[in-house]
Amino acid sequence: MSTTLARTCLTLVLSAFLALAGCMTTDRQQTVGGGAAVGAGLGAVLGYVVGDGRGALIGAAIGAATGALAGHVVAERKTQYASREDFLDAEAKRVAEFNATARNYNEQLRKDIAQLSEEAEILRADYTEQEAQQVRMAEKRSELNNRMQRTAALEQELVKELEVQTAILQEERKEAPKDDPYIAELEKEVLALQANLESLREGSVQLAGIDERLSI
Repeated sequence: MSTTLARTCLTLVLSAFLALAGCMTTDRQQTVGGGAAVGAGLGAVLGYVVGDGRGALIGAAIGAATGALAGHVVAERKTQYASREDFLDAEAKRVAEFNATARNYNEQLRKDIAQLSEEAEILRADYTEQEAQQVRMAEKRSELNNRMQRTAALEQELVKELEVQTAILQEERKEAPKDDPYIAELEKEVLALQANLESLREGSVQLAGIDERLSI
């Protein structure tokens, strides 16, 4: 093979590689950008709920940063699958696992809240300044705080996953055919995730209420 021909072949190969890399980069940038847009929207709503317009701007800035991170996660996950269908199917199964964990946790949390609430009332009714009673109260609050921390940790994980899945749905809906079964399945699981997250937050509020009752 002549030197000129070899250089020509090498140039063609490099051009093809760079073009492919450019397409991959563009897709990744679009994914990250889409995630940032979702995060900014959610952040603006949260900021508005917190208070004034300044709060909304701060919320949007924080949300955009978080959304960009979600976009990076989406882009990374996509690289693990050969097709869009495999990707969406895997994500639906992933969210289903989150939902199973959250449902089991919420079910146990409801039982624990009922028991803790009853025990709190007994402790309040029998409370005296005696050291033994103070120790019992401190132990119960320690148990309660431990449960509150674990609940908060799970809530944080669910929130992160919900944001990632929101970014996935926003991006994949753009080119998905109408009544796409993969999108429909993922949407179903994401709606369930939102409901489980709401139940978890309600449990957190109830735990905080019990803790307040024990603050004698």
